[in-house]
Amino acid sequence: MALIIILAVIVLFFAVLIIRALAVKDKSEAPEEYKKPEIDLDSAVKKAQGAIRIPTVSMADDSFDDKPFFELQKYLEKTFPLFHEKAEKRVVNKYALMYKIEGTDKSLKPALFLGHQDVVPPQAEGWKFPPFSAEIKDGYIWGRGSFDMKSQLVSIFEATEMHLREGKMPKRGMYFCFGHDEEISGRDGATAMANVLRGEGLQFEFIFDEGMTPVNASLIGIKGPLALVGVCEKGWVNAKITVKGEAGHAAMPPKETTAVKIAKGVAKLNKHQMKARFTYPVNMLIKSVCPKASFKFKLLMANADIFKPIIKPILLKASPEVASLLRTTMAITVLQASEAANVMPDESYAIVNCRVNTGESTEDVKRHMQKVLGKGYEVELLELGKHEPTSVSDLRSFGWKMMEKTVAEIWDGGVCAPFPFVAGTDSKFYEGLSECTFKFSPHITDAEYRAGMHNVNEKFKITDVEEDIQFYYRFMQNACM
Repeated sequence: MALIIILAVIVLFFAVLIIRALAVKDKSEAPEEYKKPEIDLDSAVKKAQGAIRIPTVSMADDSFDDKPFFELQKYLEKTFPLFHEKAEKRVVNKYALMYKIEGTDKSLKPALFLGHQDVVPPQAEGWKFPPFSAEIKDGYIWGRGSFDMKSQLVSIFEATEMHLREGKMPKRGMYFCFGHDEEISGRDGATAMANVLRGEGLQFEFIFDEGMTPVNASLIGIKGPLALVGVCEKGWVNAKITVKGEAGHAAMPPKETTAVKIAKGVAKLNKHQMKARFTYPVNMLIKSVCPKASFKFKLLMANADIFKPIIKPILLKASPEVASLLRTTMAITVLQASEAANVMPDESYAIVNCRVNTGESTEDVKRHMQKVLGKGYEVELLELGKHEPTSVSDLRSFGWKMMEKTVAEIWDGGVCAPFPFVAGTDSKFYEGLSECTFKFSPHITDAEYRAGMHNVNEKFKITDVEEDIQFYYRFMQNACM
């Protein structure tokens, strides 16, 4: 009898799982028929090449050359004359570019498009082509900034100018802010421009910045690309962990030097990471993907609340990229002890770069570290670059609906899904200026392609130039025209 009851409970359990999966219906409407405009790809690629050839390397200090930034300003004015004729231009802190195209309907909140002009310094060796040559080979533009984000920057200008060439002025006002120091801090560019906008009392219907990309999701049964649109951004802080002791000669070392203690400390931190959690944006990602997935994955996602204890450890081991969606990450990046091989250091320290998960704070990180490390370790949160996690965008907003609409129109079978963005963008400095901020780069990628960003032999597909332009053009048409 007991066995029959157990079997009945098991059957009932699986029946409930199946019923819950079957209850998930795809309620999305078929996109309206949309014919993409003709784009002169050769011309667009040449414009992107011209921008990539200008070496706007982030200026970490006064020793860096600022001439390329003035050269880029002139290049943009020459390359996109109609844009500059119709837009009001302001320059903030010598290099950051702000534009405004007045909307014809003053009752509408304006839109804000973001980007950045600067690139990270190129590695000294290993390039197939000179890093600022913008050479075309094998269907790619090669060069520093080709992926991040000169090609995308040019696409924003090109898409806007296409509308202007057609004689269309936007109903919704359009603002554009392009910083010059996104790769190092955003302090003098985005921060300053955001403060200008706050000072003018502006609120935006949405903010659109660079971010994650569409990916191939055929593995889970999605026919078109899965557009992972960042709707929040992790916090960021460097924590300095210090151990103090007595200096001495290396010939007479104590049982544990400060170097040994700091090594033990970071090893403990690496082992005892912060708790992994399914945050609101992760849950919304699952909810958005579930109706489009094949049944076996739908069965798993529709019952994610039940399977979380099983799913969580699997996801944490799947890849660093996936694991970073679920927890605050702590990466030990700097270890410093003695500066001489025969001297025991009186002080050793480590720098831990932390990306703070939604729902947590930098102080939570500090408390966790102190608890794990215990006595004898001093934990200090460094102020440079520190910021808390951003708010999560409103997924009921007009801007989000237009993002969903555009994704469905541009990519046949494409699915738009909210995504917790784990890297850093300038958009965090515009916090509070809109209830809806996107972090999205509209070209399909895979992990290998994305890995080229900031790396030697950075490259960008020629066809992705057109894809970016097509997406921005249609999104602007849907949301602003």
